[in-house]
Amino acid sequence: MKIRITENQLEEIEGLSTEYPYAFHHVNLAETKIPWHWHEELEFNYIVSGTAVFTTANQSCVFERGEAFFINTNILCTLTSREEGQACIVDSHLFHPTFLGGHFKSIFSTKYLDPVLHNKHLELLEIRGTSARQKKLLELLRHAALLQRRDNTEFQTRNVFSDIWLLLLEELQETELSSSPRKGAGQDRIQTMIAFIQQNYQEKLSLEDIARSASVSKSECLRCFRSCIHRTPFEYLLDYRLDMAERLLRTTDAPVLDIALQTGFSNGAYFGKLFKEARGVPPGLYRKIHQK
Repeated sequence: MKIRITENQLEEIEGLSTEYPYAFHHVNLAETKIPWHWHEELEFNYIVSGTAVFTTANQSCVFERGEAFFINTNILCTLTSREEGQACIVDSHLFHPTFLGGHFKSIFSTKYLDPVLHNKHLELLEIRGTSARQKKLLELLRHAALLQRRDNTEFQTRNVFSDIWLLLLEELQETELSSSPRKGAGQDRIQTMIAFIQQNYQEKLSLEDIARSASVSKSECLRCFRSCIHRTPFEYLLDYRLDMAERLLRTTDAPVLDIALQTGFSNGAYFGKLFKEARGVPPGLYRKIHQK
């Protein structure tokens, strides 16, 4: 699964198009890192095997095999396996609101989707199978995943998610949500700064550069990162550069030195040292292992 930043600082989902605004990803979290990100699309995740940890700026939840959860639009979040390197298979269903709502201001959009999209207190809904309705939701999510193994199932997929959405609305009527809003000024700011880092990670960046992108002071920049994702801006920048380098090592034959320079590192030796500390093996050996 690839995550790309658009000019309006939202995430662009691989496999999703205006012609068919739905995408299905079958992901092993031991092999695919899901970084801090957000997107306009709505998302249902079903845990096929293993144990996953879903984290937002406000909370962290553990999900076991056979459980699922819904993520509202534009939620800053990350998803990891509970134990690093441990296999955890997740079926992710992502769709733009137009997938169910159709054209702008349709009754489907205003009556059924907007109450969820504009709910300031809803970022996550846990689906653990604790009621008949939740068990039905889990069953429909499994069915939707099976449909993706066949051709020409666009209509059936949309019908399944229409049923899922109606059950979600019923579930929300009986769910007590947090009294605090899902997003504050700090989250808006950090999303702006994360987008800036992802767009400019190849360049030499200072704390002042990152802070200026959100029109905040350096101290406020540090506070936003620590309070929202529990990392400093430079820790996040380093992680992102290593992630991009890792992807290039897996998918290209570019020399290691070129990859180091392309991903914002000043020289090959420094890159090799940091990469080995983070991944356990030097870049060249990492490439041999994963390109096999």
